[in-house]
Amino acid sequence: MDTYCEYIVKKKNGGKEMALRALIVVGALVLFLIFMFLGTVVGAFSMITTLLAFGSLYGGYLLITSMNIEYEYIVTNGEMDVDKIIAKRKRKRMLTVNARSFEKFGPFKEAEHANESYSNRVYACTSPDDPGCYYAVLTHQTMGRILLVFTPNDNVLENLKSYIPRQAGGHAFYGNRPNGN
Repeated sequence: MDTYCEYIVKKKNGGKEMALRALIVVGALVLFLIFMFLGTVVGAFSMITTLLAFGSLYGGYLLITSMNIEYEYIVTNGEMDVDKIIAKRKRKRMLTVNARSFEKFGPFKEAEHANESYSNRVYACTSPDDPGCYYAVLTHQTMGRILLVFTPNDNVLENLKSYIPRQAGGHAFYGNRPNGN
């Protein structure tokens, strides 16, 4: 019997992202004003400077909306695809892993992994500080030994459950699920 489920989580924006958005808005407005001023001073190129002025506003809009990130988990027969969706207009496959290859699995706590050395750390979660985050340590063909941090729902966990090796922590389910989500 085949199993299939998918789940999308939205990345939470912290203070650093909010500050970066504010800088982008200020930068776009400053460029807009500079180009509009140049358009009035240099009358011959006023059409070009007007286009550049409004182009800077549009560029600021594209930069700000590209900071809206979602992660989609698709689990099919123990194989999980993790996709990054940027501003609901661009999708990028981050990685594909098989739950049978998990070396370690369980509720994620940042302090437990601070001193570990991994080739790559893939944070495909709402926020690493969120309760409800799980981690998997595995050796990937191209990325080496990686730490995958993700925020699954109960359906994703249930579909992964029978494929995760017991010695990797396959019994460590539902330990940190907030409010039964």
